[in-house]
Amino acid sequence: MTFHHFLPARRCLYCLILLLSAWSGPASAATKLSLTAEASSGSDIESGDAPSLSRDWYLQTAVAVASESDFGPALAFYYERPDQRTSVASLGVGRRVGNTLLGWPAEVVVYGGIQHYGERDFQPDAIGGTVYIKAYQQFRIGKRQFPLRIGLGEGLSYASRIPIVEVEDFLPDTSAKLTNYLEWTFQTSLNHLLGHSGRRFSSGIKDIYLGYSIFHRSTVFGLFASKGGGVNYMGFGVELVLD
Repeated sequence: MTFHHFLPARRCLYCLILLLSAWSGPASAATKLSLTAEASSGSDIESGDAPSLSRDWYLQTAVAVASESDFGPALAFYYERPDQRTSVASLGVGRRVGNTLLGWPAEVVVYGGIQHYGERDFQPDAIGGTVYIKAYQQFRIGKRQFPLRIGLGEGLSYASRIPIVEVEDFLPDTSAKLTNYLEWTFQTSLNHLLGHSGRRFSSGIKDIYLGYSIFHRSTVFGLFASKGGGVNYMGFGVELVLD
């Protein structure tokens, strides 16, 4: 029996780990709320004053293009144009599920999304889907307290056809339709840019974030295909936080 016979089992194990990670945030938050309620007085419990988790919704859209840049240079906005310029348009919906991830304080959101891969006539376009969990941290930079929101997402990506840029990257071997999905975002608040920092954007929108994004489809050292490798897609996006 060859190594490739073990790939389906390893993929199942990998997906299980992702699911457990996704639930670790909500479970940790629920535990903290339970401890807080137990420590409060009887009257507080009866009145229902225990703190609750904000279940915000997130709506995001982004456009990106494939890059030959490695992940590190891509984080520094270095773009290296490939011969096959696959472009991507995406739309995603998320729900906040926790305030901690693996014990660390963070804004934890679970996303599901769809993607369109434009192949510029190199091959037919493809449709894809993503499922992933993402953690955000907020920072304030400089004397003017410029807001910077950094997010890191981890999950799965599926494409109905392997994007041409990945086909070329893996030659003479092949990539896979189902791969690991990694997403980095660097965002700032539109409210702050408009001089409305600390206020709601509208009655139903808490804030709007604009920013730079990188997502990476990878076989995780051969976990999803016969060869390790992956491709970065660099772009920009808009995200609405709704309640």
